[in-house]
Amino acid sequence: MKRILSILLTLCLCSMAVFADEQGDEYDDGYVYQQNGAGDRFLKIELDGLFPLNFGDSLKPGFGVNLGYYKFFSDKFAVGGEVMVTNSFSIGNKALFMIPLTGGIIFQPSAGKFEFPLLLNVGLATETWASMSYWPALTFKASAGVYYRFSESWSFGASTSFMSITELFAKNQKQQTGMFVTGALNARYHF
Repeated sequence: MKRILSILLTLCLCSMAVFADEQGDEYDDGYVYQQNGAGDRFLKIELDGLFPLNFGDSLKPGFGVNLGYYKFFSDKFAVGGEVMVTNSFSIGNKALFMIPLTGGIIFQPSAGKFEFPLLLNVGLATETWASMSYWPALTFKASAGVYYRFSESWSFGASTSFMSITELFAKNQKQQTGMFVTGALNARYHF
């Protein structure tokens, strides 16, 4: 009888462990996970379509590649820089190459896994048109985009931007401003 009682007591104790409440296993320290925080950085690459605005029919749409680096100083603001290489052709097949080097600030709200960066950049550019080169050219760029955070390290999206490039000449020459709109497919690597 003692054996049966000890076996039943052992089975009861084991069954209590199976049906025990797991309330003590969770620990909540109050931390809310954010996709971006102070000190986070990202590299981006864009493949751009370049559409001239103020050239009439004399300049065809072109393309460009844009590389950038940014560092967040809060969960919504980042600073950094970009270099872009663009190419477009005139009706007479004269090539326009522009290489803007800019620095700027991003304001980036987010909703779930979607991020909506708004970007302002200012810098200098070099231009080559046919056989003439111009340096420096003042560059201004404003962009807006939408990204999907695919993983902790990668986000993919699309953006559009307005870019203005003003040639700075000597006092006796005329300044010219080229205005462009871009449409881009983007990838960003976050670290």
